[in-house]
Parts: sequence; C-alpha cells; structure tokens
Amino acid sequence: MSTELRIEAEASDAGTLRLRLEGVLDGGGAYVLRDRITLIGAPVVVDFSRLDRISDFGLGLVAMSIGELDFEVHLIGLGRHAQRILRAFGIALAA
Repeated sequence: MSTELRIEAEASDAGTLRLRLEGVLDGGGAYVLRDRITLIGAPVVVDFSRLDRISDFGLGLVAMSIGELDFEVHLIGLGRHAQRILRAFGIALAA
C-alpha cells in the first residue's frame, strides 16, 4: 500500500517517543500510522504540525485505532477542525 505519509521517530527528553508526521494523512496513511504506533506498544506523542493535509476519513481511522490501545497516545499540532473530529470519536485533546 503506497501512501504520501512520512513518519520520523525521535526520542524526547522525557524518554517518550515522538512521531513527527509529514505529507498527507489519508486512509492509507492512517493504517500505516496505526501499525507504527501498535509496534511501539508504549506511550507515544504524535505530532501532526508538519502535515500538508489531513483527510477527515484518515483522522477518523486514527481515532478508532487509538481507542483500541491500552497505552496513551498524545496528539499535538492539530487544528480546530481536526480536534472537533477527534472529540466526536471520544478523543479529548489539549493541543
């Protein structure tokens, strides 16, 4: 499955892994992101601030995936529209 999403991983000062997203988060990209987060299997921060575009469908898939995990996933760098969509799926955000 080909996608325009690029994911760069970096360790934060607090020891948490940060995933910086670049490009486009569409349905295919959401599945790639879900698989990457699942493989990490520990609390992670996902930074959406460098994305060129986020599809509502892709964001919905991300929200459903996060709801199935048994560890915390913090989402940062999201605009108001994206935050509203995630809240509709029960994902509360601060950033």
